[in-house]
Amino acid sequence: MKYILYLLIFICSAFAKAQLESSYWYFGINAGIDFNTGSAAAIDDGQLITGEGCATISDEFGNLLFYTDGSLVYDAAHIIMPNGTGLKGNSSSTSSAIIVPLPGSLNLYYVFTVDTDDLVYRNTEGLHYSIVDMSLNGGTGDIDVLNKNINLLPITSEKLTAISNATGDGFWIISQFQDLFYSFELTASGLSTSPVISQVAPFVELITTPVTNVDVAAMRGYIKVNARGNRLVAAHFSNNTTVEFAGITDVLTARSAAYANGGELYLYDFDNATGIVSNPLPLLTRQDGGSIYGVEFSGNGQFLYAEVDYMNSSTTQIFELIRGEIIQYDLTASNIASSAIVIHQDNITPFRGALQLGLDNKIYHSRYQQNALSVINNPDDAGTNANYTFNSFPLTQNATAWYGLPIFVQSFLLNGEIEAMDHCFDEEQFFRVNTAANLVSVNWDFGDPNSGTANISSDLFASHLFSAPGSYTVTAVVETLVQVFTITTTVEVFEQVSVNSFPNILEECEESFDVALFDLTEIGDTISTNSNQTVSYYESEIDALEDQNSILNPSNYTNLFLTQEIHVRVSNENCFLIYSFLIQIKNCPVEVFNVVTPNGDGLNDTFIVSGLYNIYAKHKMYIFSRYGQKIWEGNNDSGGWDGTSNTGLFNSGERLPTGTYFYVLELNEPHTKPKAGYVYLR
Repeated sequence: MKYILYLLIFICSAFAKAQLESSYWYFGINAGIDFNTGSAAAIDDGQLITGEGCATISDEFGNLLFYTDGSLVYDAAHIIMPNGTGLKGNSSSTSSAIIVPLPGSLNLYYVFTVDTDDLVYRNTEGLHYSIVDMSLNGGTGDIDVLNKNINLLPITSEKLTAISNATGDGFWIISQFQDLFYSFELTASGLSTSPVISQVAPFVELITTPVTNVDVAAMRGYIKVNARGNRLVAAHFSNNTTVEFAGITDVLTARSAAYANGGELYLYDFDNATGIVSNPLPLLTRQDGGSIYGVEFSGNGQFLYAEVDYMNSSTTQIFELIRGEIIQYDLTASNIASSAIVIHQDNITPFRGALQLGLDNKIYHSRYQQNALSVINNPDDAGTNANYTFNSFPLTQNATAWYGLPIFVQSFLLNGEIEAMDHCFDEEQFFRVNTAANLVSVNWDFGDPNSGTANISSDLFASHLFSAPGSYTVTAVVETLVQVFTITTTVEVFEQVSVNSFPNILEECEESFDVALFDLTEIGDTISTNSNQTVSYYESEIDALEDQNSILNPSNYTNLFLTQEIHVRVSNENCFLIYSFLIQIKNCPVEVFNVVTPNGDGLNDTFIVSGLYNIYAKHKMYIFSRYGQKIWEGNNDSGGWDGTSNTGLFNSGERLPTGTYFYVLELNEPHTKPKAGYVYLR
């Protein structure tokens, strides 16, 4: 008996990280991207017209839920929600909004907004939140009117980001103003409106010059937390002081100076258990002369990217662009600031714009009034191997990029997935984490407490034998050189086929020249007595595996060889087992009908010996008179004795007298003895 275990359904948990909340992007002027296939595809169904800030959210399966510019909220049908106007963000704010799901809820989403004022920044309205309830408006969502524009901070910069907390049961929402970071925690219990406040360098002054559109420059720039939740980067487009503008009344001169004086880029430690920001590390300062706007971490968490503009003051325009640069920092370097490498620079068009990681693990760069996005194609690679390409991702015909790209909870951008498959019970399953990062450790929980200590593993490449059929949530806590993240997938363990013991050989008597008829169901009915299972039969193992060319009439099967292997596939809805057994021809004893009546009536006209002709092909038959005289002999070719003589003294060819005669049958096969007896001729 040959036993093979196979799965009927193989399902690899592709995209098992289940972080498809960032599948859709809407930004700029009617611009959009769909990442649901794993690659970026430009789309044009969005309704946003925004210079900078924007946010979108999809469900964990990649279905669009809603999007916003911080003021208007559009549903998945691209219609403004009934109460989706008047949010206190601003499309000219760097990070006008970020959307954060309420942990434990299937319907509630917090929309955090930060305002701006391009003329006098002190007139901004600060940080607010509103709650979108997806169960409203017939399931397309609407803002809860009792939870709309709830103020959290009276004033803040244009900076906003979010990250999962250390326990994975909530999020930190972070904003910044001057030298203060504010961290608000959102859990299933709701939002804590008392922020964790961290005071760290640099101090970015909200200047009070009466010249308009000067103070806003210092409030611009993105902040991001890495996926591990232990590093935070802040980009400050400028860092001017009020005294620098004393006596300046010309708007163009003041604005030109505000833009060209240089900004700050700082890296911090972030504690996602407490929300505290600490240990400021300057990467670029005002003295370096660059204005920093877009920042992003690579998918594997090793590299930080910053977009930097270098500008001269001008008397004829706001600024004169010298060049723009994309700078890469290695976060594993002993001196991170000194690890800076310029991977790209140009002055083709205005450079300032967002950097945002996509689900395809590329970083996209938005540049002002372009019909395409520039791309860092390999952000996990060091130096120029990161491969920045200008305007290499075309948008749709009527779409235009401006400064901003949508921001997301940084945890949604984790770069890793569990490779596993649904399988049948009693089969060991193997698990691995697919990530571009260098793995330090993986701690597995297979969601199978009944398996005892085997339920957990710290092997990088783990295996587990589940204790029973069912659905299991497998969790991996993954640590790389630069991040820690948690990913899950669901594995189905299907009910295995049940089988009984059965004979491994089925024999039948030869009927003609190495041929016999076999009833294969005699074995099949023994193997499976379960009415929910099917049994089918095949001449080859490959056919059994692929479920093709099954034997159509197994109850009346003619063999192909003297000894032949038959493969049996026993299957239920999801699983199957393959067994095999042998069918074998045997030489069965002949049966003698010892009356011959050669009268032409078709009954016993010859000496009938069943199971002889065309089976014992070498046999010889001898007929003797009662006196011992041989009167007839024959073989497989001559046919049976017909009552005449063909040898000896009585060889006349005529019918012999009625009476008793004797036969000797030599079968001439190994392990068989001659057979002798009488035959009566009438």
